[in-house]
Order: sequence, then structure tokens, then C-alpha cells
Amino acid sequence: VYCRKHFFKRLGAYNTDFNAHFNLDMKRVIPANEDDIFRKSQLHGYVHDPIAALMGGVSGNAGLFSTAEDLAKIMSVYLNRGTYGGERLIDSTTIDLFTKTQLPLDQNRRGLGFDKPETLPNKSGPTCKEAPCSSYGHTGFTGAIAWNDPDNQLIYIFLSNRIYPNEFNDKLIKDNIRTKIQKVIYKAILK
Repeated sequence: VYCRKHFFKRLGAYNTDFNAHFNLDMKRVIPANEDDIFRKSQLHGYVHDPIAALMGGVSGNAGLFSTAEDLAKIMSVYLNRGTYGGERLIDSTTIDLFTKTQLPLDQNRRGLGFDKPETLPNKSGPTCKEAPCSSYGHTGFTGAIAWNDPDNQLIYIFLSNRIYPNEFNDKLIKDNIRTKIQKVIYKAILK
């Protein structure tokens, strides 16, 4: 309720919420998967992540249902250091904390709120090698990515459902689709 009232609605992100089965038009929500292990039903409007499900469907790492348009609005708040439409929604020091790597790079590449590009050679990460170290974002187990690049003022949103009908569908990851699309974008803008 807090996010909906104080954040999503202020952005005009009306197709974004947790627990979609309660709060969103279900005709616009695709089923996550056929859960034969944990909940023994089709997950339609319910978070896929079992830990987030045990937390009531609201978690920092999973459970947000949205559209590309709404996610672009949300990510632009972070890209614009906490402002949207001239209104401050998040303090810029919080943005810095969320988007800065918190440990030495050889120990962990993550910020408090977002993932960061891999900087160690011969290790794969969530982005293509062209993504600058200043970039940050979230990659979801279900196949989504929302990624900001402050250096190039770029927001990259890719929504998919790689786990339908079940989570053994690994084509998106095996073929590295998200990273390949991101690489094409960088090739186009960095000419």
C-alpha cells in the first residue's frame, strides 16, 4: 500500500503493484508458471519466488508486477537522482547508497538496492561488457531486466517470462538474450 500510494501513483505508474491478483487488471497479467512443487497451481498474479511468497508477496527482490512503460518511469526516478517531473521522491544520498558497490570489487559487485556490472575479467555478469561501471539495475529470475546507465542517460527494460510453463525453460539464459540485446543497443549509441 505504501509503494502504491507514495510512489507508483505519484509517477502515474498505475499498472504496477505487488500482489497483482488483488490490485491489477488480471487480463493484463500473464501467468508466471505452473508450480508443481511449492504451491501446486498456476501462478497467475502471484509472485513466483517462494521466499517472497512466504513474505506475503512483497519483497525487495521479487513480486513487483509492472509494464515496460511503468518500469521506465520508476527507473527514471533513479536515473534522475530521485526526482520525477520536478518532484523529489527519493533523497539523492539514498540513490547513491542503492547504486554504489558496497564491497571491494573482488568480493561482490552489488549495491544495496541494485546489481552492478561485473568488473572482474573472465566472469560473466548481468550486463554486456560495454555497460559502464556506473550502470546499475535488476535482473529477475523470471527473465526481466531493468537497467540504468547514468553515463549515457539510458534506461534498458526487457520483460519476458522465461519460466513459463516451468522454470526449466532456460533458453533465455542459455542464449544470453538480455545481454545480446543490450550489446546491440550500446553498439548503436556508442558509434
